[in-house]
Amino acid sequence: METRTEELEIEVKAATAQTTTQGQQILDIQWKLEDAENRQRRNNLRILGIAEDLEGQDTRAYIVSLFKQAFPVLNGWDWEKEIQRAHRFPLMKKKQALTATNRDQSYPRAIIVYFSNFLLRQAVFEKARPNSKVTVEGVSFFSRPDFAHATVERRWRLRQMIAQFQELGAEAYLLSPARLKAEATKQIHIKIPKCKWISSHSA
Repeated sequence: METRTEELEIEVKAATAQTTTQGQQILDIQWKLEDAENRQRRNNLRILGIAEDLEGQDTRAYIVSLFKQAFPVLNGWDWEKEIQRAHRFPLMKKKQALTATNRDQSYPRAIIVYFSNFLLRQAVFEKARPNSKVTVEGVSFFSRPDFAHATVERRWRLRQMIAQFQELGAEAYLLSPARLKAEATKQIHIKIPKCKWISSHSA
């Protein structure tokens, strides 16, 4: 009986180890897929703050016209050629909206803009960061990178943690795409938001 019990214990440990390994493999695959999606979105920007329906029937034409007025220093670029697509962020169910960039369903949905040239995309982003809104004829807007949904969720959680660090007098930063850097001169304790993504990858 004792031998049988030992055999069962060995089998349970082996099964547990296999489950742990498989779980890590699944997590690794999820991270690789997320990274691949972020790379596909690299030339995109999310334009926020523009009221719903202001763009009319042709979102791309509206964005081209808006950017020509907003960024005259960049008019050496062929906006018609470089902005290939533009569309409103799809309507979301209430549960999905909770993880949106602004987490406010009353706020206008972002307009996703695809640039054929990353350099122009980056130039627009630098001139329309969240802390430096651009205003054209009463329309104010700013831009954010267009990350995968899982990355947007993680960035939001990390901002919660950054706020806690700062309240305790520590320095904390959000690094791209979704990494946390914190510096403290003393030992501090923060509450980590519950989220399935927390793992060694997010260090």
